Amino acid sequence: MMIFFSLVVAILPTLFLVWMIWWADRYEREPTHLLILAFAWGALPAIFIALAAELVAGAPFNGNGLGNALVQSALIAPVVEEIIKGLALLGLIRFSRPEIDGVLDGIVYGALVGAGFAMSENFFYFLSAIPSGDWMLTVFLRAILFGLNHIFYTAIFGAAVGYAIRFSNRKIYSAIMLLGLLLAISAHGFHNFAVTLTETYPPLFLATLLMNWGGVLVMLLIVLASLQQERNAIKNYLDSNEAPALSSATQKKLLALLPPKERLLPNWPWLTKKQRQENQLYQAIAELSLRRQRIDTAPPEQRQRLQQEMDALQQLVHALLAAPKLDYQSKFSHPTIDDGQKDKTKTAT
Repeated sequence: MMIFFSLVVAILPTLFLVWMIWWADRYEREPTHLLILAFAWGALPAIFIALAAELVAGAPFNGNGLGNALVQSALIAPVVEEIIKGLALLGLIRFSRPEIDGVLDGIVYGALVGAGFAMSENFFYFLSAIPSGDWMLTVFLRAILFGLNHIFYTAIFGAAVGYAIRFSNRKIYSAIMLLGLLLAISAHGFHNFAVTLTETYPPLFLATLLMNWGGVLVMLLIVLASLQQERNAIKNYLDSNEAPALSSATQKKLLALLPPKERLLPNWPWLTKKQRQENQLYQAIAELSLRRQRIDTAPPEQRQRLQQEMDALQQLVHALLAAPKLDYQSKFSHPTIDDGQKDKTKTAT
C-alpha cells in the first residue's frame, strides 16, 4: 500500500506542475511531442544514467565520514545530474532548433526535463523512507518544500540555451551555455551541501530554502518578462500592414496575458472543431510574430529559413480565417487580402 501511495504523491504534484509549465507558455505553445520527449528524458533515461554514473564516480568515496558524503552529494551528484538532464536541451538545439525561439522556450523545456527527473527520483526516495518511518517527512521535504528544485536547476540551463541562440558567434554561444550549466550545477551543489550539513549548522537549511525559492521567484519574473516580449511581438505584427484585419475581440484574446478558456487544456480531441481551429489560429499568429521579430537579428544563414517559415505561417493564418466555423475577421477586409488570395487559401484547406 505504501508503494502505491509513494507512486501517487510522486506523480500527482508533478502532473500539476507540468500543466503549470505548459500553461505558462501562453502565446506560442511548443509541439506536444517535444514536450513529452523532454519530460520522458528526465523521468526515465536521465534518472537511470545518472544513478549509474554516480555509482561509478562515487565508488572511491563510499567510506564513512562527512567528507565522503559531501563529495558524493555536493559535487558528484550535481555535476552528473545537471549534465545528463542538459543533454535533452542540447538534443533539441541539434535536431529541433527552430522550435526554440528564446529564453521562455528554453525554460519550458528545461523545467519539463527537471519535472520528469524529480518525479522518478522522489519515488525512489519515498520508497527508501518507508522502512525508517520517515515517509511523511520525506514527502513533505521533497514534494512540497523543495518540490521545485530540479525544475529550477534545469530551467537555469534552459534559459541560457534560449538566450544563447541569438548569437551567431560560436564562442559567445558556447560560453553562455557553459555559464548556464555551471550556474545550474552550483545551485544544485549548494542545496545538497547545505542539506548534508544541516544537522551540524541548522542555519544552512534556511539558506538553501531562501536560495531555491528565491531562484524560483527570479525565474517566474523572467517568464513574465519573456511573455511581455512575446506579447509585444504579436502586437507589432497585428499593427503592421502584413496582418489580416481581425475583430477587436480576437485581438484582445491574442494579447491577453491570461489565455482564453480554450487554451487552458492541450489541443486534444475533447475540444470542439471550432476551439481547435481557434487554437491553431492563435498559435500560427504567435509563431509568425516571433519569427518576424527574430529575422532582423538572425544570422544570415538562418534568414532564408525564417522567411520561408513566415510565408507558410502567413498562408496558414489566411486559410484558417477563410475556413468555416471561424468568424474572426473584422467587417472590413484588410487591403492586402484580395478575393483572389482568399480563393487560394480556401483551396489550400
